[in-house]
Amino acid sequence: MKIYLAFACYFVITLYSCSDTKSNSSEESKSSSEKKSTETVVQNNPNIKDYTPVLRSILEKASDEVSLKFEGGTYHFYPEKAQQKLVQISNNDNGFRKIIFLLDRLKSFSLDGGGSNFVFHGGVIPFEISNSDKIFMKKFNIYWDKPFTFEGEIVGRNEANNSFTLKINENNEYEIKQNEIFFKGYDWKLPLGENIIYNKEKLRPYYRTSDYLQWNKLKAKEISKGIVEFSGFNPNKKLPPLGSIYVDKGPHGQNRRYPAFHVTESSNITLNDINVYASGAMSLIAERCDTFSLNHFNVKLPKESKQMIGSSADATHFVNCKGLISFENCVFENMLDDATNVHGTYMVITEILNDHTIAVKPMHYQQSGFKIADSKDEIRFINRTDLLPVHSAIVKTSKQINEDYYVIEFEESLPKSIVPEMAVENTTWMASVSMKKCTVRQNRARSILISTSKKVEILDNYFSSMMAGVRVCGDANYWFESGPITDLTVKGNVFEDLGIGGAKPQAILQIDPIISKKYRKNGYFHKNITFDSNTIKTFDPHIIYALSVDNLKITNNTIIQTNTHKPIFSELSQFDIQNCTNVLIENNEYVGKNKAEISVLNSSNVQISENKGFKSETVVNPNKYFFQN
Repeated sequence: MKIYLAFACYFVITLYSCSDTKSNSSEESKSSSEKKSTETVVQNNPNIKDYTPVLRSILEKASDEVSLKFEGGTYHFYPEKAQQKLVQISNNDNGFRKIIFLLDRLKSFSLDGGGSNFVFHGGVIPFEISNSDKIFMKKFNIYWDKPFTFEGEIVGRNEANNSFTLKINENNEYEIKQNEIFFKGYDWKLPLGENIIYNKEKLRPYYRTSDYLQWNKLKAKEISKGIVEFSGFNPNKKLPPLGSIYVDKGPHGQNRRYPAFHVTESSNITLNDINVYASGAMSLIAERCDTFSLNHFNVKLPKESKQMIGSSADATHFVNCKGLISFENCVFENMLDDATNVHGTYMVITEILNDHTIAVKPMHYQQSGFKIADSKDEIRFINRTDLLPVHSAIVKTSKQINEDYYVIEFEESLPKSIVPEMAVENTTWMASVSMKKCTVRQNRARSILISTSKKVEILDNYFSSMMAGVRVCGDANYWFESGPITDLTVKGNVFEDLGIGGAKPQAILQIDPIISKKYRKNGYFHKNITFDSNTIKTFDPHIIYALSVDNLKITNNTIIQTNTHKPIFSELSQFDIQNCTNVLIENNEYVGKNKAEISVLNSSNVQISENKGFKSETVVNPNKYFFQN
């Protein structure tokens, strides 16, 4: 059954066209309990200035199985008549938010955008999805009325007084009060805060952009409309070059409020042929979800854009998910953080309440309110010093008393070795990952971060980000992102001119769990990592940094030294192997001015053979910038 909805001045006219759902099964067609499908078609009406109440009316009247189809066109959504909800979003900023598509407790939901443009105005979250199953969306584009970044071209600079002059992007609205500039949207405004310099021609972060990072509060003076002089620049930093683009997303703790998609405790989510051209936080953040498929899900700039940035944070981010997270034929570009970050969450034990029960708390402020566990979940206890497991137990009950205090009861008694200050992670909610034929380019930060104990395959992608290519970490003391790798294959990818930021070296494959020297001898955090048949084109030497891995294979890779930029960390070895065991480095080729070298420190059973363009002997040249405490 299809229901066509046309709206004029918010009065609803409904036209019905009914047809029974056809089945390929003769048995199903004979069934008296056969269901009819209902599709609501939203017609494009230029007289409707705000489709928010139209959409809200549809969703409020719908059952728990919803199918929407939009006629091709442009649809505007405003916050005044949107539903409001308190959202607690991991790695983003919590608070009350206006929601446009509020999808909760649905058995199924499909949305065919018909190639439409959805334009969101002001401080809203377009899609808030929770406790739902079988979510399928396709064929639409997400825009915002105003960008969530402040941008402008450097048209003047004065080193004598540490000032520069900015021609502000025509898409930005701003105001200056008491010598401070604020950029703003429909119902929000922010002062300047976190910033970066972009290259106007290459549309990517400026080479050695960290040289220009600014933490001082700048004074603003309008010279003429759209031309503003900024003074008070930190004299220890370089003034941005003429012609470069200054980009600012506002203060930390205030600039991750409006993700495009927030999905929690839902399953079987498919997003196809969707372009996210802007977001005021992560474009997609998913928490405790089971099975995600992204095909031609793109986070990028529209072709006509004069901006450098679309998404102001990660393109995608997955926290304590399970099942398979699949990326295929996606483009992630010009966002201000990673293409994806898949990880679990560490919380820290604050009390042992009895032999079955502990109290825990989230340690990073952007994890407050995150659901760490449910009954029947498996919890793993680890030492925060060496990140190694101590014990595992099954949850009987888990209660969130408030955003920062949780009580977890286990089915069996805990051993005496479990004490306060240990960390816990949920091993039931860990995802497998498949990323194939995707493109990551022109973004700040890394290409991808992976921290999960399930199988991961990164195959046939193109990476050209500002920092590391594939980062594999593990940290129970700052970000508290959990998940030791147990099966990772990185194969057939092209990595081109990464590591341009300059703050500290960034490897193409960067395995850097945060474990201090004192505790590295206790064991190995990651295992079973293969880096095979990749092509690396790079101006800087650092290719592999590997710490605390059991069974590492670096094979059949081609490394080509480029002259795109002058090397930043020329003293580093191409391969840096520390505190690893069972390492195979074989049949790799290095093409460059000098021979490549392999540094090996505190590692056992390292086999090296048949490599071309490498020095015959290993060296001891550990990266002096990484975790040498």
